[in-house]
Amino acid sequence: MLGRKVFLKLENLQTGGSFKARGVLNLLSAFSGNLRDYRFAAVSGGNFGIAVAEAAKAFDINVTVIMPENAPASSIEKIRHSGSTVILEKDVSSAFEQARTLAEQGYHIIDDCIDTLVAEGYGTLALELMEDCPTLTDLFVAVGGGAMLAGIATVLKSRNPDIRIWGVETEGASSMYQALRAGNPVNVDITSSISTLGVPVIDRLMLEHAQRYIEKVITVSDSDAIQGMISFGEQARQWVEPAAGTLIPAAVAVIPNLPKDAIIGLIVCGGNVTQREMNIWANC
Repeated sequence: MLGRKVFLKLENLQTGGSFKARGVLNLLSAFSGNLRDYRFAAVSGGNFGIAVAEAAKAFDINVTVIMPENAPASSIEKIRHSGSTVILEKDVSSAFEQARTLAEQGYHIIDDCIDTLVAEGYGTLALELMEDCPTLTDLFVAVGGGAMLAGIATVLKSRNPDIRIWGVETEGASSMYQALRAGNPVNVDITSSISTLGVPVIDRLMLEHAQRYIEKVITVSDSDAIQGMISFGEQARQWVEPAAGTLIPAAVAVIPNLPKDAIIGLIVCGGNVTQREMNIWANC
């Protein structure tokens, strides 16, 4: 697919269609007492909300998921079908503002962007990756809030300090890229149509992990991400969403500068996309 030896970590085949359940379950397992005594809420562009809703159903607890209006309709429906309450806001920034309001009302916010327990849960992915692909030299990771990147990088660099880790964002949701350039978190306007990568500001701790562990963040256009999504289907027979599609153009840009014997890994982060949504994106 990329002219090199490539390993795919197929998180799109996980329960809930993405890697997100790893972080949610790790967080909930740390709570003491009866989970039903808590009121939970989360902000999501899709996958995290699905993971939270499915965990809530499994634990028989109530959860409110706040989403931007441009979130995939199929993801909104999955969350509602699981029994969770969905609040729609006009954009990602408004969704986070609503979460702050709920926090003031006593809700515990399950935060995909800043919670270290969530990031540690995502780090389990790296343990499996090292077991299956111990000779990996380069890994490409899509960046939303940065928790997956932080969790994976912490584990991988502790096991193999020489591995190169590359973050990937869309140009219209480049909060980690902009933060690395500025040296501190900055607010960015989210213009990308790929809602699962839309975070207006990166948490400082997640930024510090990126500064310490990764090579750089590559940004790609929405159209290239969508073409990458199509390439996964045509060449790897994997049904993935555009967030995972970002990895293909990023790897294409980086690979010519890597050693000839480089062994590439791609974290295929999610596959929550319908045929209708794929057709809409493909025809944009």
